[in-house]
Amino acid sequence: MASIVYSFLLVVSFIFLVLKKSEAESYFPLKIIGYFILGSFAFNFNQVPLPLGFIVYLIFFRPSLNIDIKRLAAIFGVLSFILVHWILPIANLEWQSRPLFIEHKLGSVYTMNFQDEYERIKQKLKLENQNVRLEDFEVEYVKDGRITDLSWQLLRQNGNSFNLYRIRYDLNKSRYQVTNSKLDTWLQYNRLIDAEHFFENLDVLDIKDITHLKGDFSSYVIRSTGERTNYAVENGTHYFLLNGEIQVLDDERLPVEAYYISTFAMKKTGEKRDNQGNLREESFEGTVSSDYLFDVKFGEE
Repeated sequence: MASIVYSFLLVVSFIFLVLKKSEAESYFPLKIIGYFILGSFAFNFNQVPLPLGFIVYLIFFRPSLNIDIKRLAAIFGVLSFILVHWILPIANLEWQSRPLFIEHKLGSVYTMNFQDEYERIKQKLKLENQNVRLEDFEVEYVKDGRITDLSWQLLRQNGNSFNLYRIRYDLNKSRYQVTNSKLDTWLQYNRLIDAEHFFENLDVLDIKDITHLKGDFSSYVIRSTGERTNYAVENGTHYFLLNGEIQVLDDERLPVEAYYISTFAMKKTGEKRDNQGNLREESFEGTVSSDYLFDVKFGEE
């Protein structure tokens, strides 16, 4: 795109300036091209392009013939530099990072198929047949299964850079909002789980049974970092998934290496009201937690 714009500006500027020649001069067309290229010459300093060529022109070049036209050629060159190296990259970044909205009404968390939700997002983002990793999945819901918050992140490696897709469900407008940003590095990328594999394991959980066992609370959360880690949480409630079945994980088998999904209830611990009795602030803490591990590598293996 940038090369096409630059070539177009060069050709148009060349035709315009050659027709404005006021004094006879040998090799004049080639000199016009040279002044344009000089004006547009870029020098990258700490990955920031600077118009070094135009600075060189201002300091060292003192033409004696067709002075104004050559000055215009250098100015057109630096203007093309500004457009190609500054304006277009910023505009392209803004275009790529614009929010994408996916209209869709969510049902109860108890009947929701998370794999279908992922497939819907993946198709809209045109990520089929690509290696996509997942990070920071979280869904919050209340006792009747109504979802109050849903978000996660997807990462795709694109050559030497990464695309980060932040996905959040807008409850008020019944749609997903997806933002895309480009990153040079993502240190934990290789430790993150394949997104499709994550949702396959999430759908093994019977969320309704899990919620029932926790009892009555303000809300409930299912969360996962998506990162493979050394798990050594003793004196807790933990299970592991194997061939679609859920088995108890005894403390004696810890520590293990695995991905895991945390589930817990949110217990209200306090609130603040104003002088009129209106609620201003509430505080909560996680309680009755249970973790579900998968792709477990035990110490003896």
